[in-house]
Amino acid sequence: MEATKVARPRHLREALGLAFVHRGRIRWRAGKSGFLGLEYPGEGEGFIVDVADVPDFREIQSDRHGLQIGAFADIDRVAQEPLIRSALGNSPFGPDAARFRLGALGAKVIIAGMGATRVTGLDALATRELPPNEIPLAVTLKAELPKVSFADRRIRRRDGVATFELRVFVALVLSGVHRIGTATVSYMLDGASPVPLAAVADPLAGTMIAKGTFASAARHAADAFRGDDEKTNVLRRTIIPLVLSALKEAYDASRPPTPAVRRNTRR
Repeated sequence: MEATKVARPRHLREALGLAFVHRGRIRWRAGKSGFLGLEYPGEGEGFIVDVADVPDFREIQSDRHGLQIGAFADIDRVAQEPLIRSALGNSPFGPDAARFRLGALGAKVIIAGMGATRVTGLDALATRELPPNEIPLAVTLKAELPKVSFADRRIRRRDGVATFELRVFVALVLSGVHRIGTATVSYMLDGASPVPLAAVADPLAGTMIAKGTFASAARHAADAFRGDDEKTNVLRRTIIPLVLSALKEAYDASRPPTPAVRRNTRR
């Protein structure tokens, strides 16, 4: 083990102990997480801890309190969990949509590090990279979930310098009839990390829905792109209808279905 500088612990406690002993020099090897869209190949200088065979990183456990999903669990197994299906629906989803939607539902991530674990919001993985001596261990989700409606949009454009892929994610929580409780809106450009659109989401919180409410909020999405080059100008024009369409879909999905009108068959 000393010659190759690779350790293969059998359980989580052993892995955390190795991370503590070799702190500052540790590199994790766990493979690729199709669920979270992360990869830990265990490359570079330092002491490698290979946790590919540690069950906690791949198991899915559920009880009356909720669900714990190993960060490197198979994404197909994750999609089959009843709580995940009730939260994300039956349609196929990728890691970007999964992270956004689970984050909006209040999911937490357990992170393994130097001799211990810590818990933080799932959105921490989207906004910044973990240091080399830390690795996601599992994602937790409570059994009692808030009523959140989701929508996302994607557009791919191929036109010289104005070539890009733009994605928009929306989550809405209603607090009453025609009133928004909270809104979460983000975009991704060319596969980079998600960027919150606070200028769109913040004004919607607590707002009564009226004609033009979503259109007014969506116009603020263009402010996310600064500059006067061709690509920036196209992005500013493109993101507004994407956000508007996603907001409307999420709102429509959040409304209770209209009860069917029974026909009077008596004569």
